Amino acid sequence: MAGHNIRTSTLDTERGTIAITEFIPDTEGKFPCVLMSHGFNGCTDEMADVAAMLADKGVYAICYDFNGGGNKGRSTGDTRKMSVQTEQADLGDMITFAKAQPAFGRLYLYGESQGGFVSALTAPEYDDIEGLFLVYPAFVIPHDWLGRDESTMQGEFDFMGVTLTRAYYDGVPRYDVIAKATEFKKPVKIWHGSADPVVDPEYSLKLVKGYEKCELTVFSGLGHWLPPEVRARVAEEIAEAVK
Repeated sequence: MAGHNIRTSTLDTERGTIAITEFIPDTEGKFPCVLMSHGFNGCTDEMADVAAMLADKGVYAICYDFNGGGNKGRSTGDTRKMSVQTEQADLGDMITFAKAQPAFGRLYLYGESQGGFVSALTAPEYDDIEGLFLVYPAFVIPHDWLGRDESTMQGEFDFMGVTLTRAYYDGVPRYDVIAKATEFKKPVKIWHGSADPVVDPEYSLKLVKGYEKCELTVFSGLGHWLPPEVRARVAEEIAEAVK
């Protein structure tokens, strides 16, 4: 098993400056690249465990903090301007960044919760994404938001500890998100807890039925969080899939 090197950098976008951490196998060459997107109010640090394990297995992993993605990240964007749409734009800029790196081989997307939702909606837009890895992807977002009373979203408001504005609501997709996501025809792997109180695993079951090549693993009794031994299994399965 190889070791890895860590490199940090930033990327200026129209929405702010994205903070990036690359986990690069410490051997020469080009490697399959997994671009990793965190969930709502998450950050790079919460994916570093999987990223480091991937790099040790010869996979180039890139983590980044969405602009305004929460209170923990190092990117400069404003949570009051963040939405699924702005995160899709950030991911598009990160795809361009990844392709320009010397270690880049071929591209895969990984996302947790809202980052999984964003990755799944973005993947069909790119012909050269080779696969998709989704951890409890938050396809519940349109259901949770589009039924809300718009009068409750004047000015700034708190949601799960994050200051948002109407911009978040306005950026929620108004189309059939399952149909859009399943336009992606390359292999997909999904991991979900059976007792997830945030995103019902039924959403992932709908995805499996729509994707042409999809494998879903449901972990009995787990919620909207995976323990270290399960995250190690996810990393192992990703490394096997991209090799």
